[in-house]
Amino acid sequence: MATRDVTITRISPLSTFRVALALSIIGLVAWIICVVVLYVGLDAAGVWQNVNDVIGGVGGEQAITFGLVLSISALLGAIVAITIAILAPLTAIIYNAIVDLFGGLTVQLQEEVD
Repeated sequence: MATRDVTITRISPLSTFRVALALSIIGLVAWIICVVVLYVGLDAAGVWQNVNDVIGGVGGEQAITFGLVLSISALLGAIVAITIAILAPLTAIIYNAIVDLFGGLTVQLQEEVD
């Protein structure tokens, strides 16, 4: 098996943005699916009815509904997805600046011969 060292000296901020945007959108979809499954499970256990009874018992009128939970989770997920998509190219720019000073990341590749 032959090995060789490869040094990563530059990462394109545009490609980093595209990959981060795609991954954050996939993560957003997974987050919303998890929230829906968790809400349905807690609703089947009667947790939301008990919470709404407590809220109503202290004089509150706002009930926790599926729409409210989904709206809040989608808003928080979108904020996180946008933040990740913005921070990823900035991280690539910082990496490129550090590489100019200290050198790149060295990766050892191993080729298998069949």
